[in-house]
Amino acid sequence: MLSRNAQGLYWMSRYLERARHGCRLLSDQLETIEDRPVEQIDRSWRRLYRALGRTPLGGPLEANRDDEDFMLADAYTLADDLTFEPDNPDSIRNCLAAARENARQVRNAIGDTMWSCLNLAYLDLRDVGIETIWNDRPGAFYRRAEDAIRAFSGVAESAMYRDDAWRFLRLGRFLERAQLLAALLDAHIATFPTGDPDGEADWLSLLGICEARFAYRRLHSLEHRPDRAVDFLVADIRLAHSIRHALDEIADALDAVSGERRSGAGRRAGRMAAGIDRDWPGRDPGDDATRTALRDIGGSCRRLHDDISALYFDYEIEDAP
Repeated sequence: MLSRNAQGLYWMSRYLERARHGCRLLSDQLETIEDRPVEQIDRSWRRLYRALGRTPLGGPLEANRDDEDFMLADAYTLADDLTFEPDNPDSIRNCLAAARENARQVRNAIGDTMWSCLNLAYLDLRDVGIETIWNDRPGAFYRRAEDAIRAFSGVAESAMYRDDAWRFLRLGRFLERAQLLAALLDAHIATFPTGDPDGEADWLSLLGICEARFAYRRLHSLEHRPDRAVDFLVADIRLAHSIRHALDEIADALDAVSGERRSGAGRRAGRMAAGIDRDWPGRDPGDDATRTALRDIGGSCRRLHDDISALYFDYEIEDAP
């Protein structure tokens, strides 16, 4: 397929996964505001911003745990920054706008139904601001936005032909997911000490963001131990929102695209997956080496993106003038 089509599908999928991740983070944060102590709300905001690698427009977060009214006003500003801020390229609205622009350029590869689904999701946010949603169940707004992205993914699952267009769509989604999960786990461990006896709600929150509560309970009942939660989200290949599952999907897509000759990107994805299988199970999340390993996974994801770009999007053309 044309490299510009492959690139458009890949980035469209990455932006949608990024927007969906933002919706889940903010939906969880708004639940925290409703029923958690002020100290926990403050730490949750820090985890969120650390996971996204962003500093608020007004500067680093400053704790003000004695003033609940101030914390609520701060939440209004921070949610606006992550959802609607024009100067934040990773805000939910900007991600949906970028995904829509990429989809517009590859309409021949996605069809009318997928385009309509994504276009409606964008139009639903285009003229909305934080002042519109804040006083009328803001959590419902984020769930609705996430559902619109889910609908697009569902239409893609049911309608797309399983050719290279499909593979680049999945490649973007799962590479973005692996990178976001590694950053979120690193941020969570840095923010919430694993030895905290009252920290079960924090780990339950993490599993909820990763859509893993039900699956975790099937394996481990109701005991939310940090070591089990981290192992589950990193190394369980059967969990759709685990790093290991994402790497398996990436390797499969790259192998299918490259054919009989496995690409350097495919080999890198295979090494990352093998490293998790070999080294991860049984890690202590409180050990500094665990955070180092998560940051290494994030760095490997960025290098994998560079490999994919050089191989399929930005390669030199022989005999070009």
